Amino acid sequence: MRLDTLDRVCADPVASFESAIDFFARIDQQGRFLYISEPGLAFIGYHREYLRIVTLRDLVPQEDAPLLEACLRQAQQTGEVQKCTLHLIKTLTYPRLVELRVAPDAIEPGQLLVVGHDVSAWADNEQCLTYAMYHDVLTGLDNLASARHEIERAKQEALDKGYRVALLQIDIDEFHRVNQAFGYEAGDRILHETALRLKSACHAREFVARCYSDAFLILLRDVPDRDYVEEFARRVSDAIQLPYSHEGQTLQLSVRIGAVLFPDRANGCDQLLYHVDEALAQAGRNRGYSFAFYERRAAGNRPDTLRLESDLHSGIRNGEFSLHYQPIVEARNGEVTGIEALMRWHHPVLGAVSPEIFISLAESAGLINFLGGWALKNACMQLMQWDARGIHLQYASVNVSAQQFRDKRFPAAVREAFKLTGLAPRRIVLEITESVLMEDPAHAKTLLEELTDLGVRFAVDDFGTGYSSLAYLQSFPLAALKIDRRFISNLPSSRNDQAIVDAIVGLAGTLGLDLVAEGVETEAQRDLLVASGCELIQGWLVCKALPINELAHKFETGELRPLAN
Repeated sequence: MRLDTLDRVCADPVASFESAIDFFARIDQQGRFLYISEPGLAFIGYHREYLRIVTLRDLVPQEDAPLLEACLRQAQQTGEVQKCTLHLIKTLTYPRLVELRVAPDAIEPGQLLVVGHDVSAWADNEQCLTYAMYHDVLTGLDNLASARHEIERAKQEALDKGYRVALLQIDIDEFHRVNQAFGYEAGDRILHETALRLKSACHAREFVARCYSDAFLILLRDVPDRDYVEEFARRVSDAIQLPYSHEGQTLQLSVRIGAVLFPDRANGCDQLLYHVDEALAQAGRNRGYSFAFYERRAAGNRPDTLRLESDLHSGIRNGEFSLHYQPIVEARNGEVTGIEALMRWHHPVLGAVSPEIFISLAESAGLINFLGGWALKNACMQLMQWDARGIHLQYASVNVSAQQFRDKRFPAAVREAFKLTGLAPRRIVLEITESVLMEDPAHAKTLLEELTDLGVRFAVDDFGTGYSSLAYLQSFPLAALKIDRRFISNLPSSRNDQAIVDAIVGLAGTLGLDLVAEGVETEAQRDLLVASGCELIQGWLVCKALPINELAHKFETGELRPLAN
């Protein structure tokens, strides 16, 4: 049955939806047209007579031919509707993107029904949306999202080809003053001109992006050395410092530039961006030419407090905090009596952040009560979970900060932890420092007595570094002392430290307190502590602080043994 015949017989239900679609046709197995709707003819723009001598394949560009062939073949083989998106050539001029659906004709075996929808407008809109997602509207440069993709590509190229890449961040100094003096429209024009200057300063392979406001990124590939990067930075700085003109007035801008090298100083994209920002901050502290490479911080140097405080909030939201546990064991036989819960923060860029930094930061940010309560609840829950797995430990120690201890809600928070988890209070030891006790002895005594009556036990952490006296120890309901690691580290060579340890052992014995030596790293230290009468030790000699699953594995394999009840 040919095209002219079908024109007459296809006044059937098919005609009722023809006006709602762009293209409807019936073809044979060779792709020849047996029927095409009037809207379909209008859509592709060919005369009906022309379609008597061509096939559907002739209307598809060569690059899309495999898509059409696969669609037709699968429809014939499976008997099911198949879909593909390809271009149809209209009147031999320009193609249109069409979504085709092809299905076997249930009435005429061997024939196929083809329905097409013009999706060119949708594709154009998608292209515009994609452009907007990855480009800065004001300058036409790539944006930060695009820069992330480019950094990842450059990073992989550097690893594959064995070269280095450099990431530079350029920040215009005090650009807000331009907006204040000349208005935001003028500021936008200057930013646009700055983008053009940056592009002109770069070669074709060098990537430029506007990451935010008055800050730009430049990515350099195949960097020979640091001198090359600094020379490039000077060229960029010189280009931006040329006078700008606005309504007959001239103004000059200065910039700060930070740089980081991969793989010398960073690994992931986030780390590169974080470190180049750090380098920019360092450049701002330099006099004269404001350029700096990122350098690893010297020991004891702290990250920017304001930024880290912001990261602390997001770290809590994103679950970046965890508890590691370190065993406390019988010094003579290595059996585990308890564990100490130690908070850890794994920053997505900086990696492990020192507790010394984030604990004090959490206190200043007012977050320590939340973190402390979270740690206590999780430690209680962990003991319960290990009980269920047959790992029975006597107790878990949890550190309490000075701010927590002062908070009137602290006793209620402790009670809530036991209520939520069902753990017996006697299985928790709260560790506090001597300075916390002596800050307000009357308050401390009342609080310790209240929670001791509940069943909680208290240990003095880092003992020997503060107000060590028999009188104050006798006035508080304490259960244990923990010898500070600084008195252990020089054993057995230091006679002074050995004398201090002997004195603390004697004091604990007199008061009937348990004694734990922290920071035990060698067998010689352990042997001396055993000889002195210290029964419990904690440190790398036994086991470092480990995540939950790793520590559980040591118990399950017998590498660590709980104290027999």
